[in-house]
Amino acid sequence: MMVHIADVRLNVQTHEVVRAKQSIYLTKQEFKLLQLLIDNKNTLVSREGILKHIWHASGSMKTRIVDVYIGYLRKKIDQNFEKKLIKTVHAKGYMITA
Repeated sequence: MMVHIADVRLNVQTHEVVRAKQSIYLTKQEFKLLQLLIDNKNTLVSREGILKHIWHASGSMKTRIVDVYIGYLRKKIDQNFEKKLIKTVHAKGYMITA
């Protein structure tokens, strides 16, 4: 199954990620995070929701792991491209937009 947004394509079976015809290597957790954002494209996903879905952790847990992984994902998905897809909604969470 393929999921996509803008020029990003994810192959859910093979965990292959391509943006603008460039292959991008993602770790298992980065892939899960990107898939979660794409599955909820144009919709805010809270830090707590990400923690629960990806790391099965409580939303009340004090951790910066979500922010760190969003940073990793931005470096791989957005950094070398003019159009940035991953957005931060201050004090609320993250979203990916087309």
